Amino acid sequence: MLYYISEFPRRNSLKEILSITTIVGFTLLVSQFFSTRMNRKLVKDIRMVNVLKIHKIVGYVFISILLLHPFFIIVPKFFDNTVTPTDAFYRLITTFSSAGVILGLIAYTSMVILIITSFCRFKLNLSYRIWRSLHGYFTLLFIVTATWHVINIGRHSNTSFSIYYLLIVVSGIFYLLKTYFFKTSKNEKINK
Repeated sequence: MLYYISEFPRRNSLKEILSITTIVGFTLLVSQFFSTRMNRKLVKDIRMVNVLKIHKIVGYVFISILLLHPFFIIVPKFFDNTVTPTDAFYRLITTFSSAGVILGLIAYTSMVILIITSFCRFKLNLSYRIWRSLHGYFTLLFIVTATWHVINIGRHSNTSFSIYYLLIVVSGIFYLLKTYFFKTSKNEKINK
């Protein structure tokens, strides 16, 4: 809705579809904060096993879409005469003059680590508690740097989108930290 009510200059259909796909992918990935075991109401209503299924499906599908994000920038270059796709890709991975690009590379790297550690969780031979902590830390790194990247250089980062993303990210991080700290203090009281 924000995309359609905003007054972005419209481009060809391919670029518009790629933009919308990226926006939906990022939004649904950020919503992952709310489809975890931390959401006690959801767990109570549909059971933990179903919450995990939803979390995994949404995570794998939309992280895969965001893995393609750099190529969404390059693919349209096949159809216009501005820059060759090879030059666009080379520029994309070697331009460090913009904070937005550096943040994007950090977000992309943390996202790759997230998906690898999620797929290979059992092969990594880590306890669930350690894996979950790593998953949480890399998620926070990804979400913070990706949001900053979007706000800094995103083509569709007007004030409305920036506020929307910041509200979701801040509430998700708050929800995560509240759950972790509340659980820690609760466990400390039990241990005393």
